[in-house]
Amino acid sequence: MTAAQNRCVECDDIIANPVCPNCLAAQMMVMVGEYDQNLVNCVKGISIEGDITCIICNERMGLCAHCFSKDIYCILSEKNQKISKEFLQRFDFDLRKELI
Repeated sequence: MTAAQNRCVECDDIIANPVCPNCLAAQMMVMVGEYDQNLVNCVKGISIEGDITCIICNERMGLCAHCFSKDIYCILSEKNQKISKEFLQRFDFDLRKELI
């Protein structure tokens, strides 16, 4: 498998942190739930098949942690700034370089 096949379908960067959106969403839901149970419904995983395997669940994936986290961050920042700031602390994946 070549690096070209291990690229994110959204940003086209190489997937360096191979954790799928569904596994990330499960972790994100726990974090969000610590602050606001109503916002947990805003965090949903997605299955986008690709050429790399998630290191947690072994499912094939094609969306990088950065792009998925950015999407969830944008949703949370519209709903609750305090939670979105804590989210960046826990699920950065280089988001702060891009957003701040």
